[in-house]
Amino acid sequence: MGLADTETKPLSRSQRRRREDIVQAALQIFDRDGFEAAKMEDIAREAEVAKGTLYLYFDTKNALLEAVILTAIMPTLQKMEQVAAESTGTARELLSQQLLIAAKRMASPEMASLLRHMISAGPHHKGIAKLYYDKVVQSGLEHVGATLQRGVESGEFRSEVEQIDPLVLVGAHIYTTV
Repeated sequence: MGLADTETKPLSRSQRRRREDIVQAALQIFDRDGFEAAKMEDIAREAEVAKGTLYLYFDTKNALLEAVILTAIMPTLQKMEQVAAESTGTARELLSQQLLIAAKRMASPEMASLLRHMISAGPHHKGIAKLYYDKVVQSGLEHVGATLQRGVESGEFRSEVEQIDPLVLVGAHIYTTV
């Protein structure tokens, strides 16, 4: 297990910065070489750390791809959650804000690159696809689903809206990035 996984205390500021440098370097190398062809030594060189240091933070290339995915996407999910928590407007307005947040993130070049790597790595690395579904897709769908429920409860949306799979609302954004 890597440093970030085994420590019970939070990472120091310099450790967080180094971890972020490694994650950003990995994204660049994955984008340049593809996930399968990417080498940990190239990632370490790009991050300007020793290869051993890289392994203190990430045991495997899969663990590094997982960190890249979560680092790139979790702020978007947190923003969707924050908007919902702070919303004083209508469910329709909140839903619009949440979908706009998701659409902007999905339209980014970084996200297109990540989705390509997840798709290409998926057949050989089932854990990556499962991580993405469990941590990202499910969380995003829960946020949108809660907003739909809020709209039904307030009378803004018809009760039939509860039968809509939230994926229908965000699926087009995912499709356009791939």
